[in-house]
Amino acid sequence: RWSIECFFRQAKDQLKLDGYRVRGRRAVKRYWILVQLAYVYSMFESNSDFSDGLDLLRKRKGHSLVEFIYRAAKQNIPIDTVKKQLHVA
Repeated sequence: RWSIECFFRQAKDQLKLDGYRVRGRRAVKRYWILVQLAYVYSMFESNSDFSDGLDLLRKRKGHSLVEFIYRAAKQNIPIDTVKKQLHVA
């Protein structure tokens, strides 16, 4: 029972399980599956617990973003193009 409670607390706090806005049963089921998949994937990638896995994945995402911007700058891609690709324009 304790492990289930830990899962729900982490899923609510870290994966925003309590923040979904869907109405249909099918949509709720799909969202629930995505949350579970993200939870398991983060543990699998780090070969550790959920928190370590989530930290690792967030760091990877950050590194990826920095590398993307660096490569774009080296290729003289205009900043407006980079912003559009990152959906921040």
